[in-house]
Amino acid sequence: PDKVQQLVMVNPIGLEDWLAKGVPYREIDGWFQNALKTNAESIRNYQKNTYYAGTWQPEYDQWVEMQAGMFRGPGKEIVAWNSALTYDMILTQPVVYEFKNLQVPTLLLIGEQDNTAVGKNLAPKDKQSELGNYPKISQQVADQIPDATLITFKELGHSPQIQTPDKFHQTLLENLRRY
Repeated sequence: PDKVQQLVMVNPIGLEDWLAKGVPYREIDGWFQNALKTNAESIRNYQKNTYYAGTWQPEYDQWVEMQAGMFRGPGKEIVAWNSALTYDMILTQPVVYEFKNLQVPTLLLIGEQDNTAVGKNLAPKDKQSELGNYPKISQQVADQIPDATLITFKELGHSPQIQTPDKFHQTLLENLRRY
């Protein structure tokens, strides 16, 4: 029998065009210099506020240490450079305009407390609160995708699969079985 392909996106980056919404362009070298300062404390603070909706559990430290280790090792300049290139790509090549072209059933799993917006801290203060509004932008993206199913987790952030893995996996499997 024919297999139905399905796309699953979990709090994907690119649900909005941050440059168009007020984040100023930053040269790659600026992102690089910023990435060179990355450490476990800065990663933990960012993840607490974005990935885990202001909460923190000791088991999250493994993910901080994994990422921080890349910025401490002998290849830290390469890691920082790749991070800078990634940030530049995210800002200059937003995928939000491509969602309408998806031709497969698409499952969007969104933690509504996520507030990810690359470069938000660089945007004018009056624009910052408009960026990364996942309850709003996730519905806008779902409306663009021809065959989308949007599942939201009101109390979770950018990483619902880590915050509540049992609930997340049950929801994922239930929705995958539909196809």
